[in-house]
Amino acid sequence: MKPHKWTEWISTSDASRLTGKTRETCSRAARDLPAREGPGNSKLYDSRRLLQALYVGTDGPTYSEAMRLLTLSRTEQVKLQNEITRKERIPIDDMMAVNNEVEQAIAGIIKASGLPIEAVNQIFDQLRDIPNRLGWDALG
Repeated sequence: MKPHKWTEWISTSDASRLTGKTRETCSRAARDLPAREGPGNSKLYDSRRLLQALYVGTDGPTYSEAMRLLTLSRTEQVKLQNEITRKERIPIDDMMAVNNEVEQAIAGIIKASGLPIEAVNQIFDQLRDIPNRLGWDALG
C-alpha cells in the first residue's frame, strides 16, 4: 500500500481509542509496520496500514482485495440461491391449471353428493375464499 501525501500518523493508543480495541491488540497489529518517532517516546504509524492490520491483517489480502473477494463470494452465493429457487418454484400458470382441474373435480363430487343447495353453496363459498386466505387475491 502506497502512503498518500495526506497520510495520518497515529499511535497505538490513538488507534485503541478510535477502534475500541485494546492497546495491546493495536500494538500487536503494529508490530511489523514501519513507524516514525512521535512526541515523547511514542511511535507513530500510517493510520491506513494500522487499521488494515487491525481489521484485515497483514498476512492476508489488502482491504480492496478482501472487498473484491467478498463481492465475488456474494455473487456466487446469489447465483446459487437463484438456481435453487428456480428449480423449486412451480410456474404460476402450471399451478393455476392444476388448481382449476382440482376445483372442477371437487365441484363435480359436491354437486353429485345430493347435499342440500345451501350446504353446497357454503362449500363453494369456502373454496372461493381459499386464494384470499392464502394471500393470492393479487394473482387474479
